[in-house]
Amino acid sequence: MGGSPSSEGPIFMIMGIGKRGSFVEVLMKVHIDEIPAEGLVVDLAEDGGRLFKDETEIRFKEKILSRLVLNRLDLNITVSGNIRFRIFLQCSRCLKDFPLTVDKDFDLEYRPVSEISKGGESQLSADELDILYYHNGAIDLDETLMGQVAEAIPLKPLCSEMCRGLCPHCGKNLNEGECSYATGPLDPRLVRLKDLLNKKDIPST
Repeated sequence: MGGSPSSEGPIFMIMGIGKRGSFVEVLMKVHIDEIPAEGLVVDLAEDGGRLFKDETEIRFKEKILSRLVLNRLDLNITVSGNIRFRIFLQCSRCLKDFPLTVDKDFDLEYRPVSEISKGGESQLSADELDILYYHNGAIDLDETLMGQVAEAIPLKPLCSEMCRGLCPHCGKNLNEGECSYATGPLDPRLVRLKDLLNKKDIPST
């Protein structure tokens, strides 16, 4: 773990619990053999735009901050942590951008992917379906952060539970005031928009 940091990926800081002041620069993967008996603390400040570069609907204005505590029991790894971030999403009703701030704790369990191949996914119990699996003896912390961010983002983002959405006739944002379009035929350009908004408001079964 020592030596010069690689230029092939982002850098984070690791501190072994109980080893005050002992910091080492490493890549965004933790090899399980390098987790000491007393556990490992990982502090991260990551660029969300890098992690979600293909997700144009998610816009990060600040870095993702996280502290992870990793402990090892044989080949099983537990990860307890906290993640904080602020993103901008588009409201599914009024289509206006709004900020979402997340600050949450989480607990994860990792096992070697070889455990799946022993019995096959079809034989996994309901509890085991919540377990994550690592490859090649290392946990990818990019994937850990991305999973926690994805879980925190609502399927149907709303700027407010009281959001009134858009007028189906003229497209005015009804949160900004009443629409002057009282009656009349529906603008054909807004028919598809109305259908999309109605579909988004239908709860999934």
